[in-house]
Amino acid sequence: MNEPTHFEIADPLVVMFREPEGNVLCHLHPPEDWTHEHYGLLVCDLVRHVANAFKVDEDAVWDWVDQERHLPTDKPRRIA
Repeated sequence: MNEPTHFEIADPLVVMFREPEGNVLCHLHPPEDWTHEHYGLLVCDLVRHVANAFKVDEDAVWDWVDQERHLPTDKPRRIA
């Protein structure tokens, strides 16, 4: 089955992608009535999805997030 090369996203909340140079870009599109707390819930959901996708314990992802959260992602680094 051929996958489409383009698709439309209606009402995105977060759009993240990697540039050819390796930089990660993130664009937030919060609804007017949302706060940072709503996005905090999205972060929690994303951690759960990442854990499920890689078949690891959710705490393993949180441990990694805790180690990395003060480091920028706009500069590619080698992950050991």
